Amino acid sequence: MKKIIDGIKILRPKDKYGKYTVENMLTGAVFTIERTAQAEGEYKVFYKDSFDNIMLNNKSLKIKINKDQIIQFREYRNRVHLSNNMSITALPMKDIREIANRTFYIDGQRDVVDFERLTIMDYNSIECLFLY
Repeated sequence: MKKIIDGIKILRPKDKYGKYTVENMLTGAVFTIERTAQAEGEYKVFYKDSFDNIMLNNKSLKIKINKDQIIQFREYRNRVHLSNNMSITALPMKDIREIANRTFYIDGQRDVVDFERLTIMDYNSIECLFLY
């Protein structure tokens, strides 16, 4: 299901274990949250801000940069700076949601999604981001 409100594109999956994606079409920022089937209440979170900084809550992530360089995240707050001025940081989900609330929108843009509460504020209603 796709919905666009004031330049914010919201994509919802067909079932409860798919990815929920929120994209700011004005800034290029993207927030994705996905329930995992392994444990109820467990989520994978990914956030890319408008400066292409990437934050995720997978502290055991492995990144292959080229054929001979693999970077292994071992704990939260580990950060990798890439040669193209991007950074990738492992953070707890709560921290990513707080950062997204502060940096997802441009000045004057209406806050359509509250990332801390995971709610969508349409013109006349407030609804949960998760449908299931």
